[in-house]
Amino acid sequence: MISDMGATPGRRPGRPRDARADEAILEASAAVLAEYGPAGFTVDAVAARAGCGKATIYRRWPSRAHLMLETTQQAGIHVEDPDTGSVADDLVAILTDLAQKMLHSDVGRLTAATMAEAAVNPATRDLYAEFVAERREIPRSVLARGVERGELAADTDVDLVLDLLSGPIFVRGFMTQAPVDEVLLHRVVDYVLDGVRARTPT
Repeated sequence: MISDMGATPGRRPGRPRDARADEAILEASAAVLAEYGPAGFTVDAVAARAGCGKATIYRRWPSRAHLMLETTQQAGIHVEDPDTGSVADDLVAILTDLAQKMLHSDVGRLTAATMAEAAVNPATRDLYAEFVAERREIPRSVLARGVERGELAADTDVDLVLDLLSGPIFVRGFMTQAPVDEVLLHRVVDYVLDGVRARTPT
């Protein structure tokens, strides 16, 4: 059980947060979200699982939506830049890592729950859009490098390319249940980049 930091009389404002309390709350939050989904994800349920008061949670996260998104973030959706020197190889590496996390770990269940919540809750939707935008920064820089190196056309629509690349993982993983493997991801990258590769003037 973690202590409710707000229950200590005379605590001076501005005292640093207890990292152990943060960790306990996020672990409880992940457990509640994975077990009950967004409908059962409440601050009351997280507080009960973590052994703290709701006030402790609200001092750290201003809303249920903020807590849900940080829970998903902490679960492991971090994008690394492989920087292999090839835009295609970089993208295959990024997509392989994404597919592994989304389809074969707790991250996938947490992300699916968060997406479901974002679909019906405008506040969560706005926060989730920011969350996704942050995680697209490295893939965007990978494509930008491809343009700079002359691998991709100068007028490449980077955001559309990213949508096309990641789409099969989400469609197959959460809708059709069709397999997603490295062979498929290589094909996806080849198909998508074939439309935006720089052309040699004839």
